[in-house]
Amino acid sequence: MAKILAHLGALRCVEAAARHQSYTRAADELHVTQAAISQQIRHIEAVLGVKLFIRRGRNMVPTTKGRQLAAQLSWGFQAIVDGVHQIQTEPLAGTLNITTTQSFATMLLMPNLWRFHQQHPEINLRVMVSAELEDLKHGDMDVALRYGFFEESELHREVLFEEPLVALCSPKLSEHMDLSNPENLRDCRLVVDADYRQEWQTWLAQAGLDLDPDEIKWLTVSNLDIALSAVMSGHGLCLGSPTLARQMIEAGALANPLPFRVENGIRYSFLYDESSPRLERIRVFRDWLFRLVHDSDEMDQLTGGLA
Repeated sequence: MAKILAHLGALRCVEAAARHQSYTRAADELHVTQAAISQQIRHIEAVLGVKLFIRRGRNMVPTTKGRQLAAQLSWGFQAIVDGVHQIQTEPLAGTLNITTTQSFATMLLMPNLWRFHQQHPEINLRVMVSAELEDLKHGDMDVALRYGFFEESELHREVLFEEPLVALCSPKLSEHMDLSNPENLRDCRLVVDADYRQEWQTWLAQAGLDLDPDEIKWLTVSNLDIALSAVMSGHGLCLGSPTLARQMIEAGALANPLPFRVENGIRYSFLYDESSPRLERIRVFRDWLFRLVHDSDEMDQLTGGLA
């Protein structure tokens, strides 16, 4: 066996530091200190007689040879992981780690998890909220439920749902303001985060309102969760997903008083690593979630009313 394998720990440091473009994040992944990463990389550079990283500002970035070595190491380490997974997979019973957005967790996932636990008491779900797409191949998370129109080449991705954006408000607001006439929106506050300002312009154009952005009474917030909290308190309208808002509409906390919509406004995807040892668990959760979203009579009625 090649002598270089005696330095396997140092090679793991090289691969992680090059992939993250950061000694600090590599240290977090490998559960060591940043100083240990630096020391291991200096050691393997001395063994190989090749400079693998250079300082650029506050960062250490791989050299050309460093990138070349890191690419081969990534391929080799993944081959090892895949080989182990082929002979050792976890049983159905156990824990499944899920990462998703605050909106998806609050509005759809958490209110329905009791249904999943009734059907699959042998699976414990651990739900973590994050705006970032975690590294499912090398991190702790098994499944990511993510918002956005994007492609992820290294992970298996299925579109959970894709639908128009609709205007949502408190039923109390629609009782006190005649929202059947879009012209009254000139006097109504529009709650918006940075992601949906252009979509509001599209929605207003469909409603026949040619408003300059400076004429609109905006309430700007940082995310959809705050927007929905403001709307449910009676502070105007926001754009949102019929699927995520379904149970709040059924409970009378939200209303969709106007027929206009922004097509292809929102998409959520289900992502996972096909080589995961928890694949059996992932597929059970995947099937349940897709049934929840797509096979509900209430969902058919809600989205059908928006056509």
